[in-house]
Amino acid sequence: MTTTFDVDYEEDVLATALVDTSFLKRACRVLDAHHFHSSQHGWIWSQCSEFWKTYKEQPTPKLMLTRAKRDFKTDEEVEVVLRLTKRLYKRRPKAAAAALDEMTRFVRTVNAQISMEAAATSLEKGKLDEAYTSLLQLVKHDVTAIPYIHGRWIEEFEQRQQERKFRKEHPEEFTRIPTGFKKVDSIIDGIELGEFGMVMATTGKGKSIMLNNLAYNSVKRGYPTAYFTLEMPLRQIQQRQDARWLRMDYNKFKRWDFKPSELKQIERRLAKVRKQYSNLLHVIEMPLRRCNILTIREALDDLNVQYGFRPKLVLVDSADHMKGSGQRFESYRLEQAEVYWDLAGLAQEGYAVWTSTHAKAEFSTKLATAEAAAESYDKVRIVDIAMSLNEPEKKTRTTRVIMDDDDELDEMKEQQEAMKGRAKGKYLELYLAKYRDGESLVKVPLDAEFAKIYISELES
Repeated sequence: MTTTFDVDYEEDVLATALVDTSFLKRACRVLDAHHFHSSQHGWIWSQCSEFWKTYKEQPTPKLMLTRAKRDFKTDEEVEVVLRLTKRLYKRRPKAAAAALDEMTRFVRTVNAQISMEAAATSLEKGKLDEAYTSLLQLVKHDVTAIPYIHGRWIEEFEQRQQERKFRKEHPEEFTRIPTGFKKVDSIIDGIELGEFGMVMATTGKGKSIMLNNLAYNSVKRGYPTAYFTLEMPLRQIQQRQDARWLRMDYNKFKRWDFKPSELKQIERRLAKVRKQYSNLLHVIEMPLRRCNILTIREALDDLNVQYGFRPKLVLVDSADHMKGSGQRFESYRLEQAEVYWDLAGLAQEGYAVWTSTHAKAEFSTKLATAEAAAESYDKVRIVDIAMSLNEPEKKTRTTRVIMDDDDELDEMKEQQEAMKGRAKGKYLELYLAKYRDGESLVKVPLDAEFAKIYISELES
């Protein structure tokens, strides 16, 4: 299949871009991906694009003259490009928008042809990953305009008031997945579909255990949850969930170290769990440093097709081990920022997303604030919620664990019996470092029994 394009459309678009700022902004996505009929047409567009991206303006005729003398070696070359530029400045297209639409269709057609031909060639050579990369580039760099949402502020005020009133009176109509920590949830009201949250800490402070507890608390309240593990094998995460749900030490499962009475407890508890929480938690092991947003989306599609499972909550442990999607990056920091933007985009598709990330080593003995995110502060800038786990030197604490779920009454009794006037686990502080939609910089005392993959809030 061959694709042709009339140069008149090209010149209509260039002529309008030279004099119309809003049109130039629209044209950038299309013309940056277009191969022009002549080098002179391409050069004129390169000046428009560069000047817009740098100054948000069009280049002036005087600037075009200066740039032409700089970029072309002979007077004849300068004269040719300036003659074309002068003609375009005088041109008055009657249907520039239609010309841009036609040009957009042409560019998309050509890009689709190139990507699919490259993918087919890779498939013929047995290079499946290269074929997928070619198709990913086609989607990622599509030239169609990014959709936006428009609102009229004062005209829609009463409508917003009615919506706010309805949300207040009918919270059950809106999905907000609690963290399970009462004070945190009183501030953020759980994580909402479309929001992206991050748990950060230095090594050994319980990042993965916190994500396991977020998964537990989500499923306990009936929300389908997908746990993507990149740092630990599937077996370990499954065993951690075994310990958390069945309220026994992790090592008992790891070493098969059970008394007969404990096996009976497991059988009794498992029967209740299986009845109430079937098909609510799926754990997916992803390949280290080979996982990107595309592989996560493919896994989510597979879960839907094979098991009729579409999660509300997606946990990624950890995004630090993902790679950027489909391009080379100048630095690891930039790649990490791309990964976090990808996960934020996933959240906007109708999921609530949590991930874990390492904090810088210097924060191992001090409060991990928003600046603690290792490799890239961009991470904290991108997420909606950021909280850190800390182990303060001063370990003053109370002994009562807060549990407000009637279903967990047995667990509460067991914990209180184990404590007997003092806390058995490790004392941690959760620090809400960022909440985009409200209060932050709040500390919450926690009781953590890592042996049982258990974290709960303490009374302040």
